[in-house]
Amino acid sequence: MKKKLLIYTLVLLMLISSTAAGLTGCSAARESADSVGSAFVSKLVSRDYAGAFDYVYVLTSDVNTREEFAARFTNIYDALEISDVKLVSRSVEPVSDNEYELKYSLALTSKLLGVLTYEYSADIVAGPQGYTVLYTPSLILPQLSEGDKVRSTTQTGARGEIFSADGAVLAKNDYADSVYIDLEKGPDIEEVKSFLSQNFAADTEKIQKKYDNAVEKGYPLEVLLSYPKGTITDEQKEAIAGINGLGFDNSRFSPVRYYPLKDDAAHIIGYLGSPSEEQLAANEDLSEYSTVGKSGLEMQYEDILRGSDGRIIYIEDEKGNLKQILFEDEKTDGQNIELSINSKTQERAYTLMASNLVDGQSGAVIVMDYTTGAVETMVSYPSFDNNLFNFPLEEETWNYYNDDEDNPLYNRAIQSAYMPGSSFKPFSSLPAIEAGLLDADSVPPITKKQPHSEGNESGSYSWTPDVEGWHSGAIFSKTVAESPYNYEMAMKSSDNIFFAYYALQAGVDPFKSYMEKIGIGEAPQFELPVTASSMLSQSEDEVDWLDWLARTGYGTGELVITPLQLACMYTAIENGGTMVNPHIVNRTFTIEGEDETETTIEETSPSAFKEGTMSQKAIDIIRPALKRVMVDGTGYEAHLGDRNVLGKTGTAQVGANNSREVNWIVALNEDDGKLYLVVVETDTDEGTVPKTSILRGLVDETAYSEMLTGVENSGKAAQEE
Repeated sequence: MKKKLLIYTLVLLMLISSTAAGLTGCSAARESADSVGSAFVSKLVSRDYAGAFDYVYVLTSDVNTREEFAARFTNIYDALEISDVKLVSRSVEPVSDNEYELKYSLALTSKLLGVLTYEYSADIVAGPQGYTVLYTPSLILPQLSEGDKVRSTTQTGARGEIFSADGAVLAKNDYADSVYIDLEKGPDIEEVKSFLSQNFAADTEKIQKKYDNAVEKGYPLEVLLSYPKGTITDEQKEAIAGINGLGFDNSRFSPVRYYPLKDDAAHIIGYLGSPSEEQLAANEDLSEYSTVGKSGLEMQYEDILRGSDGRIIYIEDEKGNLKQILFEDEKTDGQNIELSINSKTQERAYTLMASNLVDGQSGAVIVMDYTTGAVETMVSYPSFDNNLFNFPLEEETWNYYNDDEDNPLYNRAIQSAYMPGSSFKPFSSLPAIEAGLLDADSVPPITKKQPHSEGNESGSYSWTPDVEGWHSGAIFSKTVAESPYNYEMAMKSSDNIFFAYYALQAGVDPFKSYMEKIGIGEAPQFELPVTASSMLSQSEDEVDWLDWLARTGYGTGELVITPLQLACMYTAIENGGTMVNPHIVNRTFTIEGEDETETTIEETSPSAFKEGTMSQKAIDIIRPALKRVMVDGTGYEAHLGDRNVLGKTGTAQVGANNSREVNWIVALNEDDGKLYLVVVETDTDEGTVPKTSILRGLVDETAYSEMLTGVENSGKAAQEE
């Protein structure tokens, strides 16, 4: 009020003499004041703020020029998204001989706030050129006083984080390791460039540009280099501290998505990157500076993880205090995700793969609750450090990640459709079992040739089907069942001839129908994309169906399936014939308030992929056979002792001239309710394949610890040599 009185006094003292001479009567003065007030308000209604400046007298620090006057109105109204201004009422009334009061009401249509009807008042005083409206900030909004500012601030919605079932953070909002320059300490930029070039291989031109930009804009600090969290060593930090003006930070300056498990879980979690042109076109909230999920759950759950930004428009007084909130669109943080993954077994599985496989070998591991389908572990090897994708990749790293042979970015657990080999025999035998052609005591009436007998130079047993239309020659098996030649002994020895015989007995059409019944040709439901299994890779018109039938009977031919789907299929043996859908997300949830209250938004329930895939009769035949495999059959080398484990191994040669070999082992551990699957791809005849060692390390913690000790000792010995 004191300020307002002072302004009025100054105006009147400065202008009183010319005012008295220029006025010819009360009526004329009123008419002149009324026309000025009317013209001023008309300019406001038409949003011609530069024109409205012609009718005002300004004695405040808020504006000094026509441009500043117009800009202040425009900026505030644009912030409130005022699209229309309508006059509701207007009047001019005398206050004294030389002063009038302008009162008017405007209806402002705001896209944010609807229709705002404000009551305004302004003083009209006499000046050298006649009457003028005395400007105050309240003519823009009645709430504004001199020195007030209208602020518009974006509130960033935080991206949801990803957690393991045991509470470990798998994707975290964090900060990168950063090297920054403090300009207030007067650093020598040449010394800084030389140091960063020698110790961090930094580009000196880029360092100079960042420095120049900070100087030009008056920034006190500027981040010069950023690296994945945990990259900069203690020695490097000490060296940085020795250069005047340089500093290290990992908690304030460079926000980044941090993945603590790195390679161990990279295919599951994925990484972030810049949005594609398609994403930019589809989502107006994204810009070229945004980051979005590019692979894994980061991509599949982008809409759930991504927060939405909010905005607050408020009046701030001259001291910087919040005076009044005009509009608030609260930000919304993204939802968090809890996975079924156990971080410790995930790390163990990756370590087992990395320590047992050599260059040129690859594969996958899955550990799953066979009752619920909850995936506890899913590893694809080789892998990659997803933290690196927060930064520009060096050419060498990019080339390695995109190598056609190793292809570390490829998730072999769900994308690679492999030939299952003998691991498929429990399912290829189902058509014959369910048709009553095969039971536990069935013995096929066939004659097998011994190794190295006439016409058999491969060192394998052979049998040529006596079936009308058969043109494919002999079927070979490296081993055959011991007496009695029944289902259990054939499964134990993984006898190809036995299973080819009963597939042929089932017949092509019944066999095909049963394969469709158990999901071949589809993929189970899962939170990440799964490649569908397939029975054929060519047109049906080109298929030799009898040959296809026999080879599919022992898991080769054209049959391919992902590790995850094969794991899903084995759950039927423990669930009365129901194959459960695998899942890796337990729930989505929010964390709110100072007490960090968790609220579950959506929870995953077990679901079935296929029901009625095998009768109890079939299960009763299959179970003891798979038990025998692990006791003294092809799975014995896993050395799982007296654990109650059912399992099956498998081998299939693939590629040009059968140059590659896919090696499987699947185990159902009834002691812990878990399914374990290991698949390893190697060169053919590469020697001992470590699939059973990996399985043993997964199931047996003691064995795992011994393996780690052995690896560490080997490493020390190599260093000593």
